[in-house]
Amino acid sequence: MTDRNSKRDADQELKDFCSEITRPPVFQNRIKLFHHLSQVSPFPHLVGFSGLPSYEIYAEKRAFISSDHSFLLRILHDHLSGRLEAHLLHPLEHKYRYAFILLESLNREFLTDLHGWTTLGQIDEERSLASVSVCPPSAVFELKRGQEPVQIYAEERLAGCQLKTEFFSVGPQLTLKVQLVNLAEAGEIKRMVLVIDGGETLIAVPQKDLVFYELPEGAQTLRIYLYE
Repeated sequence: MTDRNSKRDADQELKDFCSEITRPPVFQNRIKLFHHLSQVSPFPHLVGFSGLPSYEIYAEKRAFISSDHSFLLRILHDHLSGRLEAHLLHPLEHKYRYAFILLESLNREFLTDLHGWTTLGQIDEERSLASVSVCPPSAVFELKRGQEPVQIYAEERLAGCQLKTEFFSVGPQLTLKVQLVNLAEAGEIKRMVLVIDGGETLIAVPQKDLVFYELPEGAQTLRIYLYE
């Protein structure tokens, strides 16, 4: 009976974990965005598309702005693919890099890249963009093998947060274990994103302040982003 109960508990924990991964997170640090009627960007120094396709490929469909005018989200239509793209702008790079764009009417989130850019796909514009929010990282850590994680940015409430990391191998696969330490009692990290060599991203849901990442071969520079 004990073994049967243990198996049932383990199965329930697995179901709860899978449910938590697929359920849209309720980000505490999300910022509501509002329709921006003006076609003139308040950030002229940030609207360039350096390294991206010509303006002729895109048509701006909508723009959203935060109440303090610090965030600007431009929704663009790619004429070649028919997809909608999102370009998040903010004067501070750690606010637009690897931020979650939340389309609340769809219960979906999209992660921006190093340039604040993400693909929304072929979605219904009217329905999908009825309610939009953004959740920037609350803390960022840099990690190199053989060294302790270094906090390179944190909002005040996460200033004392630390990461305890461990690399280990399971066969040929290198795995990274990350544990949150000194997290404020009222704090809760909803997502952790690992950025590998400034490109590939792995998204994890912390369970009891712990996550595991399977690393690709040759991974060098790692950054870990925390989201409340």
